[in-house]
Amino acid sequence: MSQRVSVVRCPDYDLERVETALKKSLNLLGGISRFVKPGQRVCLKANLLLPAGPEQAVTTHPSVIEALVNLVRKAGGKPFVADSPGGGVSYTEEGLRRVYQRTGLLELAERAGVELNWDTTVAQISFPEGKMMKRMDIIKPVLDADVVIAIPKLKTHMFTTFTGATKILFGVIPGLTKTGYHAKLADLEKFAEMLLDIVACVKPALFVMDGVLGMEGDGPGLHGTPREVGLLLVSPDAVALDVVASQVIGIDPGKIPMLQKAKTRGWWDGSLQSIEVAGCPIEEIIIPDFKPPQLSLASYGLGNLTFFQRLLQPFFKPVLTLRPIPQCEKCTACGTCVRSCPQKAISIVRKLAVVDDDKCIRCYCCHELCPEAAIELKSSWLGRLVRRRGAFGSSEMVNIKPGRKRG
Repeated sequence: MSQRVSVVRCPDYDLERVETALKKSLNLLGGISRFVKPGQRVCLKANLLLPAGPEQAVTTHPSVIEALVNLVRKAGGKPFVADSPGGGVSYTEEGLRRVYQRTGLLELAERAGVELNWDTTVAQISFPEGKMMKRMDIIKPVLDADVVIAIPKLKTHMFTTFTGATKILFGVIPGLTKTGYHAKLADLEKFAEMLLDIVACVKPALFVMDGVLGMEGDGPGLHGTPREVGLLLVSPDAVALDVVASQVIGIDPGKIPMLQKAKTRGWWDGSLQSIEVAGCPIEEIIIPDFKPPQLSLASYGLGNLTFFQRLLQPFFKPVLTLRPIPQCEKCTACGTCVRSCPQKAISIVRKLAVVDDDKCIRCYCCHELCPEAAIELKSSWLGRLVRRRGAFGSSEMVNIKPGRKRG
């Protein structure tokens, strides 16, 4: 995979400006014709996590999708948009319609003739070279496409610290099957390996990251805060793209579980200098005050614990991590959290969600997918004390020094 990332400024979602910036970014990589040939059916795998408006920065913006559709068409490709939303949204025509409508894609389809996927069939495929997943269920439209282009959103993430190119492909796993994967792979290291297996299996030709309006704080759902970033980032290499994007928002790439595991697989040598950035110089676009998640599981120092800390971690993690607490004034008892919980740790009691803390594995799917932002994450006094002492690591933001040269 080519470790080259193009980064181009794009101040807003005006379609003409987005298309101009995207074309410029693609030209730095050889142009759209390098990735799409005439007659090919092209799956545009967007981030459609949940029914949320474009202004909330939860999902890929319609203008980025429309601009990419236009460029793919000009190259002779036949684009369509597909995704399986988060586990709280059923992978059915009704579930897809609800997400398409709220994210602005239904209007885009009606206005510009953009094809949306309605095929909800799933195929189980064998992937013997997978490190964590030898078999996996994948939505059929992705498998049927000649080319896959992923369109991640630049966001923070409570479970993995950051979500971008290496995590967006979790959306090719259908609906509630994601919930089962979370339950089976509750350990963050295993979860990261699973994500990389999906990347290796699906093999997208290109990643186009929507960083015009990103998300900071307690992402990736409605608890996160939209933040103007003003960038489009493009690469054929998911790992290289995430390394550069995380630098832009001040997160140390070495602290992101997927990138740590990518390094052990030889997909990245761990050096920032090994990735070539074309377009905007990286030192000109760093956002030093971008807010990280208040505490992700990755901030327990994955890969950096002593042997003794690793022995103790399973016993103390339930006490030291943030607990999901439903808020009665916001909860509508819709059941999204119940459906999305991999451990079946949540039930509806007297029209309020209730979490069984003994079963909770701290994946934060309920917090991520709640359509009312009714799940708050709260820490015990012991957790606050230990985090201040740094016994299990802490959320870390880094300022990349300007003037670094790229290879």
